[in-house]
Amino acid sequence: MSFYLGEKMWTDKQAKRFYNSKEWKAKRVEILTRDNFECQDCRTRLKEASKKGIQLRGKDRYIARGVEVHHIKDLKEYPQLRLDDDNLISLCTFCHNLRHGRTGKSFNQVKKEYISEEKW
Repeated sequence: MSFYLGEKMWTDKQAKRFYNSKEWKAKRVEILTRDNFECQDCRTRLKEASKKGIQLRGKDRYIARGVEVHHIKDLKEYPQLRLDDDNLISLCTFCHNLRHGRTGKSFNQVKKEYISEEKW
């Protein structure tokens, strides 16, 4: 883990430079592999529905392919956590957009690519 405590908030330019770095690209693949390229929010939704005995329908019964790695604590606010495994999760584009409040007509929804139907 290579981070520095007490770092200041990052600018958009610093964040962009980080996202283009070899260090981030390697970590991104590591996290996607760790999570089996599955959206962790979709996985959680299915587990919660199962616990509550709720029968999901249609596309909600599936775990979408995780294609994006999300910083749980925002990169620009917590740059010291930029490569911390506990601060990174795999998400599908739809769930990632939801986490960032990008919904409705403000963005083009990307069709979910499903990996498997979850069977508990």
